[in-house]
Amino acid sequence: MNNPELDAVKSKVVVVDDDAAALGVISELLAAEGYEVLAARSVDQGLQLTEERRPDVVLFGILKPPAGVIDFARRLALNSSTKFIPVVMVTALNEYQVGSFLNGVPGIRRIVQAPCSPEAMRAEVSHALRHVRR
Repeated sequence: MNNPELDAVKSKVVVVDDDAAALGVISELLAAEGYEVLAARSVDQGLQLTEERRPDVVLFGILKPPAGVIDFARRLALNSSTKFIPVVMVTALNEYQVGSFLNGVPGIRRIVQAPCSPEAMRAEVSHALRHVRR
């Protein structure tokens, strides 16, 4: 049986967001829960951290340009060492807007509507971890 507190202590999360405030809030929240948080401010930095550190989950918040998230997810999906790392997209866009440009993009496992409560963010990370550990 999974214990969320023990999972957090052992888990690495890459948080990718070009909004410094959002990056800071999400990183602090997850670090306070015991996750090892690796923060990135760009697609390239996020890819480098993900390839080098092999996190358990990636939270991705960059939407401008939309091609960035598509490229990020595809590059992870094509790399045999990162293709099973779940990517959770954090966005203020509604489901219809997100679906219009993410339809068929591999690797995006979940979409979190922002802003969301700390509890909802913790639940999404926990859900992604359970998915990986099955």
